[in-house]
Amino acid sequence: MIAYLDSSVVLRHILQGEVSIRHAFAVGRVATSELLEIECRRVIHRCRMEGELSDDAVVSALGRLEAVLAGLSLIGLSSRVKRRAMDAFPVSVKTLDALHLSSALALAEAIDGEAVLVFTHDAAMNRCAKALGFKAPLAE
Repeated sequence: MIAYLDSSVVLRHILQGEVSIRHAFAVGRVATSELLEIECRRVIHRCRMEGELSDDAVVSALGRLEAVLAGLSLIGLSSRVKRRAMDAFPVSVKTLDALHLSSALALAEAIDGEAVLVFTHDAAMNRCAKALGFKAPLAE
């Protein structure tokens, strides 16, 4: 079994101290799209620019992000992943969610039948993950 981690889980952890991320790491192996780092860094910098985070809080958040990234296997945004994200999904999803789900599909194919658990706090992504046959253990 392997956990696929969405940015929403990491952002809640690094910005709010939310602990559901521990459920993903309890699985043992955790993977995500390289998109996660981009999304998380953008949100941290946006929060700083909007005055929601002090300089000290930014440094702390970036440190927590680095700690999380050290425990992840990253899936590249290959041409194949991007092409799959352009295709239809069983339910409506936003673009970045489509990229995450396409990465999770590529992971599932690469590990040949081993179960992939998709961890997300995004309700639409959770619905789509379940429709694609993934287990999505975090309820919204």
